[in-house]
Amino acid sequence: MENIQNAYPAGPAGLQPHRGTMILIFGIAGILCCGIFAILAWVFGNTDLEKMKKGAMDPSGESQTNAGRILGMIGVGLWVLGTIGYAIFFGFGMMSGFLNQ
Repeated sequence: MENIQNAYPAGPAGLQPHRGTMILIFGIAGILCCGIFAILAWVFGNTDLEKMKKGAMDPSGESQTNAGRILGMIGVGLWVLGTIGYAIFFGFGMMSGFLNQ
């Protein structure tokens, strides 16, 4: 039986492998369908970029990680704007309902 540590080999020189592709996919999914993925892309991206700067993670995925982090930020911003827009729209609807009574 194969050891579980061999299933995910470390990056160059014993560094942790980067998660750039996953973070990029989370960033795209955060914009397209679900805001939670945008938050995860932002948080994971920040964490992994810090590890890359410290030399603990494979830096070859830095551009993917940074792109996913930026998409996560954009997704969170769009999610917040959409929520505010919905609240304003719903608020005007409630106000017009009260004014017509």
